[in-house]
Amino acid sequence: MDFAVLGYAITSMETETYRPARVILLGEDAGPELRRSTSLDALVTPQSPPFFVWHTAEDPYVPAEHTYRLAAALAAGQVTHAVHVFAHGPHSLGLARNAGEAAIWTTLAKAWILEQA
Repeated sequence: MDFAVLGYAITSMETETYRPARVILLGEDAGPELRRSTSLDALVTPQSPPFFVWHTAEDPYVPAEHTYRLAAALAAGQVTHAVHVFAHGPHSLGLARNAGEAAIWTTLAKAWILEQA
């Protein structure tokens, strides 16, 4: 079965909350149509695969807003998903070993993946 596991994902090119990534990926003059057509939260359909998404609320580079926007789109599209936003932790925790509560994301992801089979 197909599924997606995303951490700290930039899911919208429509928001101004992470402009540097948008400029790097789409260019300085990206118009609304290009920005929308490259925003994952705008591309969700009922046929989208299940998603496991995690983030930390303190991330200074990719605001948790991206995860919230994707979660809302997944819910609206009735796509199976799990979303975890941990209160503490910087960007780039990776496997998050010794990172407090966020360190549990791998355990949660493993259990979720096994449920998808």
